[in-house]
Amino acid sequence: MSDDFRIKEQLLKATRREIAIREGRDDLLRYMQLTMPDPEDPEDADRSAYIVTPQARMLCQIVEKVYAGEIPRAAVSIGPQLGKSQILTRAGPAWMSGKNPRMNVMVGAYNQDFANDFGNDVKTIVESPVHSQVFPGYGLMKSAVDQLITHRGGKLSFVGVGGSGTGKPADLFIVDDPIRNDDDAQSETYREKVWKWFTSVAFSRARTGFRTIVVHTRWHEDDLIGRLCDPDHPERNKRFKGIADNWRYYNLPAVVDDPKLANALGLTLEPQSDKLIVSMFGTKPIAALAPEMKDLRLLAEAKNLDSRTFGALYMGRPAPEDGDYFKEADLVPYYSEDELPLVLEVFGASDHAVSEKQRADYTVLGCVGVDSRGDIWVLPDLVWERMETDDTVEALLNLFKTRKPLLWWMESDLISKSFGPFLYKRMEEENVYCTIDPVTVSQDKRKRARAIQGLMRRKKVHFPAFASWWPQAKQQLLKFPYATHDDFVDWLAHIGLGRVKETEPSEARKAANSNEPPSGSIAWVLRQTEQAERAAKRRAATAGW
Repeated sequence: MSDDFRIKEQLLKATRREIAIREGRDDLLRYMQLTMPDPEDPEDADRSAYIVTPQARMLCQIVEKVYAGEIPRAAVSIGPQLGKSQILTRAGPAWMSGKNPRMNVMVGAYNQDFANDFGNDVKTIVESPVHSQVFPGYGLMKSAVDQLITHRGGKLSFVGVGGSGTGKPADLFIVDDPIRNDDDAQSETYREKVWKWFTSVAFSRARTGFRTIVVHTRWHEDDLIGRLCDPDHPERNKRFKGIADNWRYYNLPAVVDDPKLANALGLTLEPQSDKLIVSMFGTKPIAALAPEMKDLRLLAEAKNLDSRTFGALYMGRPAPEDGDYFKEADLVPYYSEDELPLVLEVFGASDHAVSEKQRADYTVLGCVGVDSRGDIWVLPDLVWERMETDDTVEALLNLFKTRKPLLWWMESDLISKSFGPFLYKRMEEENVYCTIDPVTVSQDKRKRARAIQGLMRRKKVHFPAFASWWPQAKQQLLKFPYATHDDFVDWLAHIGLGRVKETEPSEARKAANSNEPPSGSIAWVLRQTEQAERAAKRRAATAGW
């Protein structure tokens, strides 16, 4: 190779690098390639250690559009280890600060330690020679573990969930995985903490033209993305009315089957022949979002191990489509009242939203019929509304009159409080009576629903598919316990607990029977007398109800 050729090659490489540097000022993806050069030839702009993927292109476009104000609010659901944090919380803030050193960018994370890690990574990028080449004259006037201040006075701030944003203004706010794991997501207290932190820290520092990006795993329907912009969130047009209209939601599933999304990502959907892949994802043509990182075979194995976790982590679905705690195969429908058995024992139950904490929930009142085989038939005239106490009592009286249930199951605490006496008073006034049987429920909703789950697994519970409320109830069952509302499930759990109470001896009763004194003994006589006295007191206390 001649010297002239080498000189021309070096000049060409230098020219290409200069072009790449200029492109990097307006192209985030190009900027990222430059900040991660090929270690074997760091000066070659056409070679980079950064792997360009379909999702990387889309994420970079999202950041660019949010920065430009074309999309003021964006939310992204994408699986782990697919490069989101490198773009959104590391290179993205560095690139935006380079373009506008006066801009205030805030990055939020699960806790302050994570936020500080992002801050250190951004600091490393903006202090690199490449950043100085792309944005000449850029520099930091001051740097701390949680805040960088540019030479033009702009601030790059990093804050954890629950942390204060004092002294950290924001023209643009990026939130990356504020919910660490499934356990946090299932805590209503923690979800509310994230919501309050987001609204108080972000919007209290927002100014005209404020922009934001939220990205996280969809562990729960009522997570931050759910409240902000998920079109399927049941409270979208109620509690969070109007919020979603300002947001653009991007769900980038690890397994793509939507032709429009595939086209936008530059993917080709193809039918599969691998038995495991077909068994997990069906016969519809599909493609892996990032096959060089997680191919279809690996994703199929992940789903096979735990479909619920796979749906949340990789597909942006808080619950599997065919259900988790309750499976779609467990739901036995009937299609008209003509299918109901002629002879049914009727029982009723109610789940009440009466406390301030439950103000957004619904009250559910309804009856079931039990046939000679012990199968439960949920009757279609279910009452499922937000109701005040007096309306609830009148609805109960109406069901007592029309369905004449043998027993009505209700939480014991509710009976002893103000609701119980009011109900008994109205029953006496209307001369309508029904035995109210107290049910003690566990605070753990999964445990509470265990009895009805067992009956449903045995195909012993029948649901009226023709009832107007059934589609919503079905969704709650399939999404449980990851849904925003579970009032129908709670009601159904009362039915399950009540049936167990009626048909099987309780653990306490079993224990008592095991310690029963010999029949005819003095201890036995005293036990029988004591039980008779307690029964008489109960009858006297309920006389006139």
